[in-house]
Amino acid sequence: MVHSSYSTLTAPPPLVNVSRATITNLINQAYDPSSIAANNLSEILLRLQAAKEIAEYEKDALRAALHVHQKPRNRHEPPLDLQQRKAQLVKEKEKEKELLDKIELKEAKENNRIYQLKIKEAARAAREEAKKVRDEAKAVKAAELDAKRRDRDAAKAIQQP
Repeated sequence: MVHSSYSTLTAPPPLVNVSRATITNLINQAYDPSSIAANNLSEILLRLQAAKEIAEYEKDALRAALHVHQKPRNRHEPPLDLQQRKAQLVKEKEKEKELLDKIELKEAKENNRIYQLKIKEAARAAREEAKKVRDEAKAVKAAELDAKRRDRDAAKAIQQP
């Protein structure tokens, strides 16, 4: 029960960082220390303070664990929800695949260009070889014709007296 002599008390400070001794002194000022109400109030306040300290300890531990396990995010982009993240991953994979396809196409075109150059070079070499063979055959034929002409001219020169 509240005594009338204690009515001039000021309001107690909020129970933010209040020690057990301070709580006990406040209860003793407000109630008769030997009363059952004072004991009950003291027990309740002490349990609440202990629960508050445990909750703060757990909160700090959870915060520390969360801070340790948070992966760094790109600060320029807000976090995406699951569907947007999946869509973004699919888009990135498609872009990567398109880039690889472009590179493969470019390599295939380059290989085709080199192959065509080799074919042209082989055809040119074959034409040059065929020309050499024709020129040699032509030279042999010309030499044979020249030899025949000389033989014929020599035979005519012998026949003419």
